[in-house]
Amino acid sequence: MKKLFALILILVLTFSLAACGSEPAPAPAPTDGGSEPAPAPTDGGSEKKIRVAAVPQYPPEEWAQTVLNGIRAACAYYGYEVNDFDCNGETDLQNNILQDCIVQGYDAIILQACDGTSQGAIVKEAQDAGIIVVDFDCLIMQADGTSNANASVKNNDTQGGADGLETLVKACGEDATILYVQENPGIGSGVYRNNGLRAAAEKYPNLKLLTSRPSEGGRASYQAWVQDWILSNPEIKGVFTYFGDAAIGCYYGCQEAGRQDIKICGYDATAEQVEIMKKDGKDCNLIASVALYPGVMGGVCVEALHEILENGYEKATPDEIVWMENGMLTPDNADTFEDSIWSEPVTDWSKFGK
Repeated sequence: MKKLFALILILVLTFSLAACGSEPAPAPAPTDGGSEPAPAPTDGGSEKKIRVAAVPQYPPEEWAQTVLNGIRAACAYYGYEVNDFDCNGETDLQNNILQDCIVQGYDAIILQACDGTSQGAIVKEAQDAGIIVVDFDCLIMQADGTSNANASVKNNDTQGGADGLETLVKACGEDATILYVQENPGIGSGVYRNNGLRAAAEKYPNLKLLTSRPSEGGRASYQAWVQDWILSNPEIKGVFTYFGDAAIGCYYGCQEAGRQDIKICGYDATAEQVEIMKKDGKDCNLIASVALYPGVMGGVCVEALHEILENGYEKATPDEIVWMENGMLTPDNADTFEDSIWSEPVTDWSKFGK
């Protein structure tokens, strides 16, 4: 009887051990100190996905969100992984983010510099770590005026500022008083746009230009800023802003002050500006907005990255820029205006590089 019992016990233990051995193997441990496993190789290869960090100046802005949508679309097209980061327009915070991207081993950074005059060193640090840097819109500005990014993408800001001034002169007259948003010296796009405006104004000796900037950014600040100016200088007939949220803040500031007679030329031609023009029609005092097509610009930045990775693109000269054409949004074309998101390559790269 004891022998029979022992035999039964052995069989039970053997069955239990066999059952335990049928459980799935545990998941692989995270790699590189991360919280998730590394991506599995595709197509039988061992190459990991290219990791891209997108770091615009101020992601809450409508314009920046459109750029990010273009970056995401192009990264999906090329099979890259992308993460975006919010530095809230602060140079120190942006530098900290860039430092973290270096430590985390990103393959590429797409950067809209908060202070191009001071950030060349951290771009060089990223490059020394093997990271490709593509800057856009607000570029790195070294002492010689060039960007040390691997590729640079932007619109013709000088021409955009000149076009804005001409639009206001046509609407307000050659002897008008024009208020414009003073540039932040570290933000290259604002510097060049206002340089274009000032250069164009030299043709009109009776034109009067006024300028300053609020101590803080954001629409509410510009709404209060324009109201302060038109209260103390009621002769102001036109306002130029070199970025979109300032234009919208000024629009609502003039509306609230009952000064719809003041003509505004803004920038970025965002969807909200389109809707304002559609709503107000031909009587809209937001009479124009320089269009940069940010949804396409974001994609072109990723195109540049792809050209570097796949075809060895290098700037032909230190000052080479992949230029994008400006447009102009007005109440007359608001119903048909399109600011599309990048969907496929649009750049003739044979025109660029060595």
